[in-house]
Amino acid sequence: MKKKTLVAYATKRGSTAEIAEKIGEVLEKRQVQVDVMPVREVVDLSPYKTVILGTAIYIGLWRREAVKFLKTYADELAKMTFWIFLSGPTGEGDPLELLDGWRFPESMRHMIEQIKPAEITCFGGRIESCKMNPFEKMIIKKVGAKIGDFRNWGSIASWANEIY
Repeated sequence: MKKKTLVAYATKRGSTAEIAEKIGEVLEKRQVQVDVMPVREVVDLSPYKTVILGTAIYIGLWRREAVKFLKTYADELAKMTFWIFLSGPTGEGDPLELLDGWRFPESMRHMIEQIKPAEITCFGGRIESCKMNPFEKMIIKKVGAKIGDFRNWGSIASWANEIY
């Protein structure tokens, strides 16, 4: 039986889930068997040859469930083809440039070095003020984040096409 690809994601308001779905669509068009699901629904990696993990980042931090996924499956992921995408920076321009000065959370550095993902990339995110509580709006204003949808679907599709 041909092994599948898992696209697992951790999202807060759905933007990262939509990116994961797009990656799944691109891979399916290339005849890759794909499952796309939230990380909290993953219970077994044995059906998969390749795993792609996507997580939203907020104020430089990964979603807790993505960190838990990495900790739970670190040994298995280290033996697989494993890719990571981050979603979160907003504003015009290259997401990596927008993250200038951002560093991997120190608490995760050892784990990432152990797993050795094929690549870690970053896509622009989406912030919708209508879905935010007052505290979140205050933080967004304080850090100067831009409101809007800054995902580049062409870049996302291109990256997904590089996986196989």
